[in-house]
Amino acid sequence: MQQIDGFWYLDSFMESIAAFRSEFQPRTDDVVLLTSVPKTGTTWLIALCHSILHRDDKEEEEDSLTKMTPHELVPTIDMFYLGDQVQDSPRLLHTHLPYSCLPEAVRSSGSSCKLVHVARNPKDTVVSMWHFYNKIFESETGPDVTMERAVEGFCGGVIPYGPFYKHVVEYWEESRRRPEKVLFLEYEELCREPKEQVRRLASFLRKPFGLDEDNGDAEVEKVLWRSSLNRLKELEVNKSDEGLELAPIIPKSSFFRKGTVGGWKNYLTPQMAHRIDLLTEQKLQGTGLSLDDF
Repeated sequence: MQQIDGFWYLDSFMESIAAFRSEFQPRTDDVVLLTSVPKTGTTWLIALCHSILHRDDKEEEEDSLTKMTPHELVPTIDMFYLGDQVQDSPRLLHTHLPYSCLPEAVRSSGSSCKLVHVARNPKDTVVSMWHFYNKIFESETGPDVTMERAVEGFCGGVIPYGPFYKHVVEYWEESRRRPEKVLFLEYEELCREPKEQVRRLASFLRKPFGLDEDNGDAEVEKVLWRSSLNRLKELEVNKSDEGLELAPIIPKSSFFRKGTVGGWKNYLTPQMAHRIDLLTEQKLQGTGLSLDDF
């Protein structure tokens, strides 16, 4: 990895990251740029936003989610920058870049590009990262990276697109400064209050649901069903160990494990969990975010 402007990036994506940062220009009718630290709820957020925006075209939307993975429907633009040819307008795109590293054209006060950021409990994040990268680089002798090493790297900030806390806080603070431009979602809150959070997300995307119980609630329920990880991981396209077209090393199935809240308890020792909790309190002090939010 390389460290640039205080954040770590995988060497293999540096060319795309540089091109995205220097060349990308939002169109006047772009919808939104989805943002996240890896393994914080990206796949679910992509599926939700795609379903919300395409819910009026039910036949096409259903077909898309059953034939392509969410990461093929909504490309991670900093990993696979394809210039202005990515998607017809209006575009729905994703990036793992921190807010301060986004193209100036995106951050500009005059930009029409909206941002949605999803954050997740740091303990569940590190466990999900550990599973994901070991699946990609798994060997016959077992995991290449131990949990102890994963926690060490996480706490030291040396993870792809890390440090984790700096990344999250940048989007959180910008969402407080400009709530009309940046929506900050918490994965745990999406799990606890899915209907309320999906309504909030749809309103931000300028695609609100109706308020009446018969039609509005039914539409929300349908979007949640179509986008649910339990449904998606049972689709044949997402069960495949075949790699993504733009990243053959990443199996399609690697994006679908459990997606539960609190699964870290089965993997982290009390000492590891305590270390991460202390670091979280330290890094979030004075920001308005706390462990209670996760």
